[in-house]
Order: sequence, then structure tokens, then C-alpha cells
Amino acid sequence: MSLLEYLRTDPACRNLAEGAVYAVGPALEDPYPDQVVLELGEWADRLAGRMPLPWNTHKALDEVNRLLFEELGFRGDRGTYDAPENALLPRVMERRKGLPITLSILWVDLARRLGFDAVGVGLPGHFVCGVRNGLGILCFDPFHGGRPVGEEGGSELVRAATGGRITFHPSMLRPMADRQILARLVRNLHLRYMHGEAWEEALWTGTHLILLEPENPRPRKERAFVHLQRGESAAALEDLQEALRLSPEPDPEIQAWMQELG
Repeated sequence: MSLLEYLRTDPACRNLAEGAVYAVGPALEDPYPDQVVLELGEWADRLAGRMPLPWNTHKALDEVNRLLFEELGFRGDRGTYDAPENALLPRVMERRKGLPITLSILWVDLARRLGFDAVGVGLPGHFVCGVRNGLGILCFDPFHGGRPVGEEGGSELVRAATGGRITFHPSMLRPMADRQILARLVRNLHLRYMHGEAWEEALWTGTHLILLEPENPRPRKERAFVHLQRGESAAALEDLQEALRLSPEPDPEIQAWMQELG
């Protein structure tokens, strides 16, 4: 199954771990999520027998964090943070380390298998996860061992990730839609490929961003740039025309590019 086929069967991307595999499929030797789904199911079965009775949400989430970060040894990859494999969920599960977003996807999918209303939270520069309850969201940072994140912790993460350029606001702790999570995951790879001038790889990540965000002009504009680097003027012009159509306001840069291309 391709990303396009996956989006047709699960347009909201509720099966998040599966979507995370299809979203980066061209970078994987095995582009199918079977092994990922199998392992997550096994971990969920292990956790099911540890759920507290009588029910206690905090103790249950402690068990999720204990399994992932103590027993299985997942952690944030600080040493090779920018390595593309940190954005590839199957490789993250093999290596037991990854980006904040891949570790959060793993956490969310596992927690959902246990019946939690688990969500991803896209802070500026850093991704965390959480569980919705009647009072709001209990957030955790899987890049740092699953430690709890409240407003103070969120503010510290944003300040550290952005060098203080962005001021934290409590609204930043709102959940992100699952499809947006996959788009942010692919964008991590896309930016790495763009900066490294890996145009073949940037072409497929750009295409996947378009599939995930069909109404967003930015991926079309970015893919046009990739086409230009590959000497594909006609394809670039087509993307620019669509980006212009999708843009809510006139974009002088797009118009200038289109004039140059004739």
C-alpha cells in the first residue's frame, strides 16, 4: 500500500503508527507496517495485564512510560539528532532512539491500544504527547524519558528549542490532528533533504507533503523548487500554477518564478 492508498482508507490517519510507516515508505527497505503493528500489539498485551485495579489513570500511564523508557530503553537521539533514520519509525523501534515526533507517535499508538484518548502535541520546535481527560491534557515528553510536561515545562521546551525566539502560550499544548502529525514528520525529512541538496529524496517527500496537505500551497511551491533543481521546468510550472491557485493572497515570489519560466 502506498501513502495515497493509506490516505484513501484512513483519511484522518487514526492508525498513526501505520501512517508513519507509509508516510516515509520510499526511505525504507520494507515499506509496510506489519512488523511495527505486530510489536506494538505485543507491547500492548504486556501492558494490559499491568493496568491498575481499581483504575488509576496516573498509575496506568506510569506503566506505559516504564515499559517504553525503562524496560525497552527508548530515548531521544541527541548524538545524531539530524540523522534521517530518526524519522523512520521502524528504524526507531530497532535502534530504540529517535526524534521527539517519532517517539511521540510510538507512545500515542501504544496508549490508544490500551483505550486512552492519546494525542500528539506539536510545540514549536519540539513534539510531545498526551492523554485527554475530563480536566484537559496530561502531557509527556518521550524524548526525555516520558517526563510530565505542564505549562512551565512546555515553556522551557519551547524556549530551548527556539532559542527564545518564540514565546510560549498555553494554547500551544492543544492536540494536533493525526494527519498534521504525519505531515510534520515528513517535513522533518523534507527539510533535511532540501538542506543536503538531495533532490531525488526531496521530490518524494515534497510529493508526500502534497498528499497529506492538498489544500496547502507551501508544499506545491517547495516541490516546484525541487523540480527546478532537477531541470524539470514544465513540472515546476505546473506546481507553481497550483500553488498560486491555492494561495489565499497573491504571492509575488510565485508570480516572479512563473514569469521566468514563461
